[in-house]
Amino acid sequence: MVEIENVMENFMRSKKRKVFIAALFFIFVFDGGNVFAEDVQLPNDSETENFDNTDGQTDSDTVNIQDEISKANKIKQPFTWTSAGDVLKYEIIIKKKDEATGNYLPYFTHETNDEETEKCIIYIEPLLPVGDYISEIRVYNVLGMLEYDMTTYDEFTVRQAYKPEIKSLSYPLYMGSTMYLDDFDNNGIIEVTGQNLFLYERVDEDDYHTDYTLSSGARALKPEKTISHDDKNRKIELQFDMKKLDVGVYTMLAQDDSGLHSDENSSATFTVKFKKWMDLDVEAGYTFPIVIHDRTLPEYVTRLSPISAQARVSFLPFKHIWGYLGVGARLSYSRMKKEEAQYTIDGNMFMSHLLFLYQMPLNKRRIMLEFHGGVGLTYFSDIKFHFPHNIVSAPLNTFDLSFLVGASMQFYMNKRLYAEVSADYSLTLNKDMVMGVVHPSVGIGWQF
Repeated sequence: MVEIENVMENFMRSKKRKVFIAALFFIFVFDGGNVFAEDVQLPNDSETENFDNTDGQTDSDTVNIQDEISKANKIKQPFTWTSAGDVLKYEIIIKKKDEATGNYLPYFTHETNDEETEKCIIYIEPLLPVGDYISEIRVYNVLGMLEYDMTTYDEFTVRQAYKPEIKSLSYPLYMGSTMYLDDFDNNGIIEVTGQNLFLYERVDEDDYHTDYTLSSGARALKPEKTISHDDKNRKIELQFDMKKLDVGVYTMLAQDDSGLHSDENSSATFTVKFKKWMDLDVEAGYTFPIVIHDRTLPEYVTRLSPISAQARVSFLPFKHIWGYLGVGARLSYSRMKKEEAQYTIDGNMFMSHLLFLYQMPLNKRRIMLEFHGGVGLTYFSDIKFHFPHNIVSAPLNTFDLSFLVGASMQFYMNKRLYAEVSADYSLTLNKDMVMGVVHPSVGIGWQF
């Protein structure tokens, strides 16, 4: 099988024939050391269909022009084939189709040297212009005799390569080059303007096609579909999956079938971020602790008083499409009291914990599901026995290590105000007991 490839990239598409894209571009160096690249169009069909054209351009003229271009740009056309084994040499004959007559006329002939024979590769100079071709590979055995039955033929087409150029990226929803993930109306549509921006989807095998990639670090995203495209190939709207567009600065790369691609510069960059880089939540509400194991406390205190409250503050600076990460602090208070015929016992229980938080946005961020856990202290304060005649025992005050895990859901009534329901479990370690408590709670919060 014969393969003709552009030096910019090994490109081959096969159907009944093979298609090769010839890529030519000049490199100019201007003042200040800046290097710019411009496309050079290969001769169109009217210029190449007949070498004895009315403009007086001959085969020699065309060859000289192609030769000068290839030397100026150091562009080569590699031509490779499958080895026939231990042979003396190969003879490569390429014929170009005359569009006027439909006949194939000899255009390029080459006999391989020892190195080319071994590697099965040559470089065609001058470059083949746009057109349809037939290649013939003749094989000569070690005795120098032509092996007719090993001769192979193949058809291929040389097509014009177009270097894509990106002049701007914009998000039509904001008319700028930034997308904010806070907004509920995001649709993932990005508008690209420039030159040689062909359709992303390939409608027909022979159509020109441009591949688009939006990348940020190791993340590379392909469009889901094309929304619109102009006939002059200067503007295209591409839709990306919003579930994959995470926070970051992205660069758009457009590449045609030959391997020519757009330059990476500021015009091809696009930013995805949150308007608020962090969330600060403050919430307060009611909690009702329920002791579920270790009967030490319930034995002395029949129940915890309905006088209970809790408050929490959360700071979430790490925001991504998969969720938010942060830290928080929780403080709760419960009044304890038990009345007996001969005495009354009362006191206070404070709990404070430093928490690590994870929040998952749901329903376009109108609901936040949170999981949290951390370590802190349980403080039993001023626990005393009260006897008749104003006899009071010495107060008990103790700090004990405790752990807390839990989950909550926040329901946003607007962009700031939310209601929260949560359920936590705490484990307090004391030398005389190990107390487990469930803390169901409800509250109202505000996001700053």
